[in-house]
Amino acid sequence: MEFVFLKKDEDETKKRREGKRKLMVIRKKKKSVIIFIIGLISVFFLANHSLADVKKDIKVDLESKVIQDLSPEGLTLTFYLKIINSSSKDYYLASYDYRFIVQQAEYLKMSTSLEDLIKVPARQEIFIAWPVKVTYQHLFDTIPSLENELKAVCYLSGRLGLANRKGKLKGQVPVAFSGEFPLFKKPKARISKFKINQISIGGADIDFRVLFINENGFELLVDRIKYKILIGGHKIGEGEISGDKNLPPQGEKEFHLPLLLNFFELGREVAGFFQLAEVNCRFSAEVEIRTVWGRMTLPYNLESKVAIEK
Repeated sequence: MEFVFLKKDEDETKKRREGKRKLMVIRKKKKSVIIFIIGLISVFFLANHSLADVKKDIKVDLESKVIQDLSPEGLTLTFYLKIINSSSKDYYLASYDYRFIVQQAEYLKMSTSLEDLIKVPARQEIFIAWPVKVTYQHLFDTIPSLENELKAVCYLSGRLGLANRKGKLKGQVPVAFSGEFPLFKKPKARISKFKINQISIGGADIDFRVLFINENGFELLVDRIKYKILIGGHKIGEGEISGDKNLPPQGEKEFHLPLLLNFFELGREVAGFFQLAEVNCRFSAEVEIRTVWGRMTLPYNLESKVAIEK
């Protein structure tokens, strides 16, 4: 009985020891979990603190918006930004992403990492250009309702990624800018007059006119017209005039191209065309146009049956 009693007492002692051991293990596990959670909180706090630092240290201002490379195909809208670093440490522009919204529809979305980091020195400012290429055909495919409009309202929103010298991202600075751009349409043109002022055996004085129609919401200044005129496949005139006329917004202007013809040089066949009521006429030209956003040269190639006024 005494042996049995001792055995029972030993079993209870072992159970108590085992319980203490398990309790210690549980406590250690809890301690490890607590340390891990504290570590996560610290990392999260430090990360957020770093992000907050970047937003506090870096300021981005819009200096200007410039429309470039305007043509019937599209344009480039460039946002010029000033990045101000008010901190005592250098930052490096490492990436950017943005959405370009036109008339509340997404036209373009892009994300880019820079191969060569752009330094933003401590307590200094730098200027960068942020160009957005707009192709009219893509724009009209995306937003068909714009095709008959004169201009479009746009909005750019994105983020600039700032890193340290080693390229490790330290945070992102949000940016948002609004603007607008013209929807340029090539002026329409047609041969508006082919009139014989005088005619003789040796030649003719012709009043030849071309009408240009400006459907845009802004003025176009015509600097020069280099042209060639053919009737019945024969060249009767070639030259260049300075465009001393403007094309008003949503207006039209007629350009007068005087022709003094020598039938002895042009041939008898050409002289015969002036006896007809109408003639097949071709007008080809390069027209230099100036806008508030720059210059462009527009090609024209008109061909039609034209009535001959006498």
